[in-house]
Amino acid sequence: MTIEIANDNNRNTGNNLAEKPFSNTQPSNIALNNATEKNASNTQSNNPVLKKNNENNNNKNNPQQLRRLVMVTGDKGGVGKSTFARALAQTYIDNAVKFVGLDADNSNPHLIRFYEKDANIHRLDISNSDKLDEFVDNLKELVYPKPNESGKNQEEQSLILLETPSQFLPTLKILINEMGFLDVVNDKCKMRVTIVVVISTIIDCINQLLELYSFCGDHVDYVIVKNLFYGEAEQFTFYDNSQKIKEMEQQVKAKGHDFTSITMPKLAKKSYDYLDVKNLTFRQGLQQDEYPSVFGRILSWLNNFQGQIKPIKDLFGIEKILSE
Repeated sequence: MTIEIANDNNRNTGNNLAEKPFSNTQPSNIALNNATEKNASNTQSNNPVLKKNNENNNNKNNPQQLRRLVMVTGDKGGVGKSTFARALAQTYIDNAVKFVGLDADNSNPHLIRFYEKDANIHRLDISNSDKLDEFVDNLKELVYPKPNESGKNQEEQSLILLETPSQFLPTLKILINEMGFLDVVNDKCKMRVTIVVVISTIIDCINQLLELYSFCGDHVDYVIVKNLFYGEAEQFTFYDNSQKIKEMEQQVKAKGHDFTSITMPKLAKKSYDYLDVKNLTFRQGLQQDEYPSVFGRILSWLNNFQGQIKPIKDLFGIEKILSE
C-alpha cells in the first residue's frame, strides 16, 4: 500500500512515496552567523521552562525521544503556516537532519514548490476517508519499511514533517476519533507527535487552538508560534491573557508533554516577495548576488528563526545543531 501522490504538472508523478528512494540531504556550505548561537543562548538562559523541557527531552539513552511526527498547522488561512514549514525544512537541511516531508496543502503546496529538489518531499492527498486510511497505513511503512522487491532492507525514517492544509481541524478530528490516530503513531510507529500551531493576534486563533486541544488533549507536545508579521510579541494579548490556555498548558505538562511558545520573526516584504517570485529556498536567497539587502534580511531572519528552534530542538526531532 502506498501513499497516493496528487497530480502535479510540474513534476514526474510516476513515483509513489513507498518507491521513491530516500536521500540524506547535506547542509549548505554557507554557515549561519553568531546571531543564531547568541539568540538561542539568551532565549534558553532567560526561560527556565524551555531549559527544563530541553533537559527532560534530550535523553540520549532514549532515541525514541527524537522519533517525531511534526505536524505544522494553522487553521486560519494566511497565518504563516507554510512559511514556518519552509523554514523548518531549511533548518533540517542546514543541520544534516534526514527527514521526509509530506505536503498536504494541495491548494498552496509550499514544501513541494520550494524544497522538492533539495529534500525528500512528497505531495500528500488526504481529501477523503479512504486516503486518510492509506496515509495512516503508509506512515508506519515509512518508519518501518518492508524489504524491497530484491529483498534489500530499506532505511527507516524517524522524522516526518507534515504540513497540513488550512481548515484541517475537522480532518484531524476524524483521524483521532475514528481511528485513534495518535495511538497509532505512538504505539505502531513508536513516534512522539509535535503539533506546531502558528497563530496571529486575533482571537479566532485562540479558539481554534482550544478546539484542537479538545480532541488532541495532553497526548502530544505543543509548540505555539507567534507570527510577528502580525504584531510585536507583546501584542499577542488574547493568547498571553487566556486563562483557558494557561490551564491547557498546565494539563499538558502534568502528563509529561511539552507546551511552549516561540516567535517567528517578520521578514521584510521585498525579501519575501523576491523568494516567492523566483521560487527560491531561504538558502538560495543567501546565495543570490542581485540584492545585498535581500541577503542581509534573509540571513538575519534565518538566524533569528533557528535561534528560536535551538532551545527546543528535540521537539522537532533534531539531535544536534551543527553550530553547537
